[in-house]
Amino acid sequence: MDRKRKAVIAGFVLFLAVMGICSLVTKGIYMARLPRVTTVAAKEMSLYHEVSAVGAVETGQEYGIYAPAGLRVAAMGVQKGDDFSQGDGLLQLDVEDLERIVAGKELERQRLVYQQREAENQSALGSQDDARTLARAQQDWEAEQRNGELLLSRAREDHARARAARDQTGRELDRVRKELEQHKKEPGHNGQPEEVLDSVSGGDNKQPASSGGCQQCKELESTIAQLEAQASQQDQAVIQTAQAAEDVQLSHEDRLQSAWRSLEDAWAASQGNYQASSDLAKLEQAYLDSEIRELRELTEADGWIYARESGKVTQLCVGVGERTPDTAQLLYTPDDGLRRLWAQLTKEQAKYVSVGTRMQLNYETVSSGKQSEEGIVSYLESQPDGSVRILMDVTDMGMDLGQQVTLKSTWQSENYDMVVPLSALHKDGNNSSFVYILRQENGILGVEWRASVLYVDVVDQNERYAALQSASLSPDTAIILTSTEELKENQVVRVVE
Repeated sequence: MDRKRKAVIAGFVLFLAVMGICSLVTKGIYMARLPRVTTVAAKEMSLYHEVSAVGAVETGQEYGIYAPAGLRVAAMGVQKGDDFSQGDGLLQLDVEDLERIVAGKELERQRLVYQQREAENQSALGSQDDARTLARAQQDWEAEQRNGELLLSRAREDHARARAARDQTGRELDRVRKELEQHKKEPGHNGQPEEVLDSVSGGDNKQPASSGGCQQCKELESTIAQLEAQASQQDQAVIQTAQAAEDVQLSHEDRLQSAWRSLEDAWAASQGNYQASSDLAKLEQAYLDSEIRELRELTEADGWIYARESGKVTQLCVGVGERTPDTAQLLYTPDDGLRRLWAQLTKEQAKYVSVGTRMQLNYETVSSGKQSEEGIVSYLESQPDGSVRILMDVTDMGMDLGQQVTLKSTWQSENYDMVVPLSALHKDGNNSSFVYILRQENGILGVEWRASVLYVDVVDQNERYAALQSASLSPDTAIILTSTEELKENQVVRVVE
């Protein structure tokens, strides 16, 4: 009995052992099939953005070599990209062509000399006629001014005499009228100089009271009548002489204005007779003299145009056998001229560079080997695609034209609270950013870790890190950094150290 019980207990223990082993094996197989993930916690840090580009050195100054237009080029002493020194021959002009052109310009100059002489003779004759006409017009105007002033003075004197005579008559008339009035006031008149008074007897016999007084009144009245008639005539004379003086003045002003206009016309004709052809011929002669002198200097130099300073040819504008244009025959940059470095930055890099940004310049020369300098961005030029071209002045750095230079710069951002490695950041089909975080749950086999999607806003990022922003994100949040498989929402994962 005891042996049977022991056998049962032993069998049960064996069963439990087998079941435990099976559970462990099953759990191991289950765990082995889960995606293995590593986690990271967001940390506080700033981001560094590396800007890198390759640029080339270009000329900052270009000058032209000029020769008179229309000359045939016989030879070129330099080609594009060649270096030259002061005094080197740059191009040669055809000497025979120069001599032929000089002869033609000499002939043209002689023609201008003859034209100038002819124009001066014609101008002299015309000036004499104009001077005579102007003098006569001046004399006519002065004579009209004198004659008119004389006639006007005489008319005004007649008017003044007429007014004086009228004033004299008026004064005489006033005197006679006062005398008559005084005579009437004398005794015996009673204000009736022409009435007859009754006789002393009171009969029908009548006789003048004062025959002498009446006779004097009549004489005074007659004198008054004569003076009034004379005054009336003199009033007419005053009016007539005033009108005559006004007519003389108007006529004088009209004739004087006509004479003045004739004088102005004569003066304008004398000024307008200026012969510009003579002076133009002189100017053309002076210009031709300078051209001939320049061409002769070229002929004496066997047609060569020499460099006035050392430099490098950047462009040829004429070829052998062609005639020189009226622009530069070649362009060059002096050895001590400005040097500029141009480089192209992408749209993303452009955000971290501005005017005044310092950049490291790395380049290599044959004589000095690898070199490193610091440059400052002096100009930005935006491009249609959002990229920018940056310009730096490298004049004092000893770089050659065409030198390839590597530009580098590092831009440090502000301090961000939540920064994770860029490998922890994912994007969905809508280009929205998210991370996987761990969430703990109880499962069949006990406590399990599950991956959950958390959408975030990316504030900034570089090649290694991204600064995130989310209300659900904290420094304690476990963010999945790597996974052996592609994860899905709510997927059970295995966390490994």
